[in-house]
Amino acid sequence: MTATITTPTVPEPGMFPVLIEHEARYADLDPSRRIGRDALVRWFEDARVAVERDTFGADLVARLQSRVRLLLAAIRVDVLAPLRVAGSYRIGVGVSHIGTTSFSYRYAVFAGDECVATGESTSVHTDGDAPTPLTDEVRGALTTLRIEAPAPVRPERGDARAVRENYPFRWDVRTRFTDLDTNRHVNNVALASWYLDGLAELHSDVLGYPAGGPLDGLSPSTLSVQYLSEVHYPGIYQMRVAVTEIGEDTVRYVCGLFHDRELIGLAEAEGFHHAPGEDGDPVLLAEKLAPFRFRD
Repeated sequence: MTATITTPTVPEPGMFPVLIEHEARYADLDPSRRIGRDALVRWFEDARVAVERDTFGADLVARLQSRVRLLLAAIRVDVLAPLRVAGSYRIGVGVSHIGTTSFSYRYAVFAGDECVATGESTSVHTDGDAPTPLTDEVRGALTTLRIEAPAPVRPERGDARAVRENYPFRWDVRTRFTDLDTNRHVNNVALASWYLDGLAELHSDVLGYPAGGPLDGLSPSTLSVQYLSEVHYPGIYQMRVAVTEIGEDTVRYVCGLFHDRELIGLAEAEGFHHAPGEDGDPVLLAEKLAPFRFRD
């Protein structure tokens, strides 16, 4: 269930019922000296946890943790402008959709009144084995945060994306103990970083593994992740990456995370296929990425 933003308008601070002040940290920077995509996923997680704590109240949160869990099913990040470590930001949070067993948030990051990033996420209410209906108490609390926004769109995954060999590029990932969260499975932020690492590995392979990694301008501006199954420690998983579309300036990717042959995670990303090199001349990768097209 990947949440997508379909409205053409850029969010404004006034549309969100909650605005959270958030200071950028040096650790949030990526090699481009800007706030990384994985850091934004963490910002949205921090905002989500804070909103649920304040909106649900301590008693309801404790009861939810003892009987059921809210598991993240999908998250999307769109970077609209560079985010730097200097200064502070505000994160707008609102509920865009309330379903039978799940609900979705919409996020926006503001530098002053300028929207520099957006995002959406979908959480599922589960008893540990299967989705379970939202309680009236949870539904009522979520209703206080509703905003006017499109409902999340569930893309057609298709059988082809569940076939490991349809992704030409392979990168193996070993889980680390520090990747685990309080549920004792790999945290959603760590998983999002795996997909970004997989794309960086592909770019490095195409560029010949330069010192310091691939060019900053090749990092995706959009990342959309579906969490299909829990990822555990210890374990070794296989990340697969493929190119789905090459346009005039941009390239779209699909990434599959596999445990043996089972698809347990899926991500889509989009970014530029050209970027300035160290000498200032553009490095063009469209032709070099063509052999990595998805096989369907």
